[in-house]
Amino acid sequence: MKKLLLLIALIVAGAIGNNMFHGRTAFQMRTVMLVNPYPTTSPMYADQQAFVDRFNSNTKLRDHYAGVITSKGLYAAWKAAFSRGARSLPRDRLVQAAKTQAAILARLPEASCAKFVRPQDDFDQALGADIRAAVEKLPSYHHQIMNNFFYDSLQAELDNAPVIAVDPDNLQVAMQALGQRYPGEYGQRLIGVLSNPTGASDADACWAANSLMTTAADLSDPEAEALLRKSFGG
Repeated sequence: MKKLLLLIALIVAGAIGNNMFHGRTAFQMRTVMLVNPYPTTSPMYADQQAFVDRFNSNTKLRDHYAGVITSKGLYAAWKAAFSRGARSLPRDRLVQAAKTQAAILARLPEASCAKFVRPQDDFDQALGADIRAAVEKLPSYHHQIMNNFFYDSLQAELDNAPVIAVDPDNLQVAMQALGQRYPGEYGQRLIGVLSNPTGASDADACWAANSLMTTAADLSDPEAEALLRKSFGG
């Protein structure tokens, strides 16, 4: 039972991380330039503009993504880049990104939060809008963590950066630690959600998504690194 719980937890943790890209589809490609989707009145505008300017000034990155002109194509390409970042960027960057994602989940409406453990449309506009609204509520340093992680992930994909291997011993310890966080009724509640996510209530599904991401990010750094590299990077 515990092995099943841990295996499912790994899969869902990866889904949570990847699904944060709903917010990224708001970017628009015009020829080979990114355009900031936020109005100047938005708390996100300045940080997003810094990302846009940084991307647009990098000729190699622009040329690499110039042919990806549809939202679905851009989503798929940038989702792959995030996975590369999870496999190639330093431990502290990965843990920071996971903690920011946990903060985003905590600010989502329950119905949208619940979608992270359910089969869903990659282009759910309502979920995308809720994620962007949640991100706007975060302090600026969270925006910078995600923008810098995302930019460096794109660069790592472009450069075919070396992959940092998952430490098997740390992964085993992380999985054991994760399992210990869900004793008795908590483990049963989690298994109930993950074994039938579409039948679970929004409250239970949202609890599972929040709990898994927060727990993974709060492990000791070596354990969190191993778990997050495995779940986010594949």
